[in-house]
Amino acid sequence: MVTRSFQEQESLLTLDDFEALLLCLDEFEGLIFYNAGEAAGASQRHKHLQMVPLPLTAEVPHMPIEPLLNTARFEGTKGFVSGLPFLHVLVRLNPEWMASPGKGAQELLRQYLAMLRAVGLSGSRREEGGEVAMQPGPYNLLVTRQWMFLVPRSTECFEGISVNALGFAGGLLVKDEVQLNLLKTFGPMTVLQRVAICEENIPII
Repeated sequence: MVTRSFQEQESLLTLDDFEALLLCLDEFEGLIFYNAGEAAGASQRHKHLQMVPLPLTAEVPHMPIEPLLNTARFEGTKGFVSGLPFLHVLVRLNPEWMASPGKGAQELLRQYLAMLRAVGLSGSRREEGGEVAMQPGPYNLLVTRQWMFLVPRSTECFEGISVNALGFAGGLLVKDEVQLNLLKTFGPMTVLQRVAICEENIPII
């Protein structure tokens, strides 16, 4: 999903972005993800969201990370998973939002800005040319029909292994057997922890 006119990949998501997201999710069940900035795994500057159908593989229903997300404890609308050793926030989606994408997009935008604040990334706007609202820092956003999951990032790579938002769904990609052996040695959760932010470093707001 690419904007018609050029927008930076580090610009904040907008009401139009969330309406497009809901329209796509209404068509088929999938995972939509956003890599906010180079340190979050973005490969190009033009703002774009990406979508893959679910399940990711025939062997694993939905996503490997989903059993953990199902253990989230909620404080109001915001959920946190004790088994994840890095800063994150989760919110549930209302199925009715897809039935009315215009109204649903407004609610998703509100939740998204609250999620940024919850992990210490201010949702305040920094205007450039009077129009562009830039991100307060790199992060990954993952969205399904059931939930929206946001993870701030510290760096793009672990030992040369590039990690984008799919990594936080449980889809880590390696280029060769050397990287595969590194992944097996350290384990997926260690890789994710090293490219994210340890929770004790940034207080929840």
